[in-house]
Amino acid sequence: MSDLKLHARAPLDGLVEPGRFGAVMMKPGLIIEQRTDLALATLIARRGEMQNLRRAIATAFDLALPERPHVVTKDGVSFAGICIGKWIAAAEGAAAVGYVARLRAHLTGLASIADQSDGRVVLRLSGERVRQVLATGIALDLHPRKFKTGDIASTIISQMSVQIQQLNDQPTYQLTAFRSFAGGLLSWLTKSAAQFGYEIAH
Repeated sequence: MSDLKLHARAPLDGLVEPGRFGAVMMKPGLIIEQRTDLALATLIARRGEMQNLRRAIATAFDLALPERPHVVTKDGVSFAGICIGKWIAAAEGAAAVGYVARLRAHLTGLASIADQSDGRVVLRLSGERVRQVLATGIALDLHPRKFKTGDIASTIISQMSVQIQQLNDQPTYQLTAFRSFAGGLLSWLTKSAAQFGYEIAH
């Protein structure tokens, strides 16, 4: 009888190795980092419970649910509005431990909650050419007057549905997509960034 053991793997494990690639530059134009320290869940308000849901979130996490495509964050916990009555709830680092269970405990009867922690690939993108790389495939205006820190949008990259979020003014962006798109998303990013040089971070 075989002793089969299953082990959790990040979406890009085995697909890429850390290092510098593409054009040789003093600094890489794009830095790609796979996030593996996140807990993610979709949150959908139950009918007639929107106000109660907002109060529960404010009490449990001291955050006001955004009413537009925007992200609010405190103490490693965030809520990103993606459409009316629907959010992506996330936690990172120590706050990610037991996060989805805490959501369910605090929001029983107020929202439908689906754990997405293992179902998404999340990439953090930075570097001097990050806007130029993204502009080759995203039909969004990422100029700092139009898309700012805390903004989030759903869009299409090479026929793949993704959410893009601006994390800071540097700028640093975060791309979130279904896990099955991990290889295709990485392939598009590396081909688009090759002319600037890119780094796969540890």
